[in-house]
Amino acid sequence: MNKYSETYFEILENYKKFHKFGTKKLTPSKTFAGYSLAKWINIIKKIIEENNCKSLIDYGCGKAILYNNKITIDNIKYNNVKDFWKIKDCFLYDPAIDIYDNYPKDKSDIVICTDVIEHIPEEDVITFIDDIYNLAHNSVFIVIATMPASKYFENEKNIHICLKSKDEWKEIFQKFKLKYPKIKTYIYF
Repeated sequence: MNKYSETYFEILENYKKFHKFGTKKLTPSKTFAGYSLAKWINIIKKIIEENNCKSLIDYGCGKAILYNNKITIDNIKYNNVKDFWKIKDCFLYDPAIDIYDNYPKDKSDIVICTDVIEHIPEEDVITFIDDIYNLAHNSVFIVIATMPASKYFENEKNIHICLKSKDEWKEIFQKFKLKYPKIKTYIYF
């Protein structure tokens, strides 16, 4: 893992509080539970199959609700999203959650990161993205919000602290594609 700024760690402490106490609108159990992954699971499955991925890291998994509960897709019941994806080697990482705060020791075929990057301080975002690529053998799947969130820090600042246009993000990721030419990049907004 690369080194991060003092601001990064201050923000991380805020997220630990959100997970423990919730937000003004959400209880702790529903705050950053991992629901945003749901709309992407079919696309991720297709990428996993196309690239013959056997291992996965969810980088910023939140409370990982879809990994820890039964799900139904197209009227078929699965034990969890790993079962749906047919991934046995799955590592969940989120530094704001005690049970998921161990940084991955090994690379995986695919690293997914949904709705996380916009929460990273501007001064750390390139380092953060570099960490994601460094953990991937084959592919990265990234979803980035380009609009303010409905949640705020105690100081009333929006939690999406690194907002950029789609074109700005595409330009950033073009540089990573050049730096990591063997890793396929899937980026969504």
